[in-house]
Amino acid sequence: MLKHIVIWTMKPETTAEQKQEMKNRLEALAGRISELRKIEVGIDSGSGTMSLYSEFDTADDLAVYQAHPDHQAVVGFVKPLVAARIVCDYGA
Repeated sequence: MLKHIVIWTMKPETTAEQKQEMKNRLEALAGRISELRKIEVGIDSGSGTMSLYSEFDTADDLAVYQAHPDHQAVVGFVKPLVAARIVCDYGA
């Protein structure tokens, strides 16, 4: 199993509503992309960060997820809201 974690620092002008919409759009990918085994998105109201935790069977499955048109549509929504991003992928 491969675990994929992303932590975003949001731009100061990103609203609570935009963060919630980002969370909703990401979590809506569950069941739409078969390679995605699990997804959780958290909003830290105090630090201006958001996090994503997801699981895949293989690194190839992660690559399929990342290239999937539904994921790419969410990326288009997310990018303008984010100031910085950190990614960690590891096997379990």
